[in-house]
Amino acid sequence: TETALTSVGIAQAQALGRKLADTRIDAAYASDLSRAGDTAAHILAAHPAAPELHIDPRLREMHYGEWESLPSKTLRARHPELVRDFLSARSHSAPGGETIVEIRSRMAAAVRDAAAAHPDGNILVVSHGQAIMALLAELLSLPLESSWSFSVANTSVSRLNIGRSGRATILSFNEMSHTEGIEGQTTAQAWA
Repeated sequence: TETALTSVGIAQAQALGRKLADTRIDAAYASDLSRAGDTAAHILAAHPAAPELHIDPRLREMHYGEWESLPSKTLRARHPELVRDFLSARSHSAPGGETIVEIRSRMAAAVRDAAAAHPDGNILVVSHGQAIMALLAELLSLPLESSWSFSVANTSVSRLNIGRSGRATILSFNEMSHTEGIEGQTTAQAWA
């Protein structure tokens, strides 16, 4: 669902821009949802020679179909079996939504394509929590039922090394030190 950055989200994105100000960024990619593009713009504003921002719809958050924008608490109360099956990968998708396999595949393809286009480059990728969880699970070859094994906070930094073969190594995960002291922020919320 398309939603704008909140004032907290803007403060977090600006803080991340300051944190990464001395980090070389050779390329930048973001989801086509405005909050991701706006986050990337705030980060790149701290870089005088910032690269052009590439918008890639493959980096979009998972589409939940009929469950879109409904709180997990509501879904669990209304459809406990469907939610349990969805999270355990026994069900392919939320009704009318995207499958775990689809999001894992498109996210990994987007990141591998960006890495191939910029070999040996530092690439900024701005996406969304569930999409990043799916990406990490796919890059690490985790089973489908482990797709939700991560908790990704807003504007957190995870650093990956993507080799020429497409193999990924996680160098750091969910770094949040730049958000210390920002009022109104919430912690990462996982489905499970």
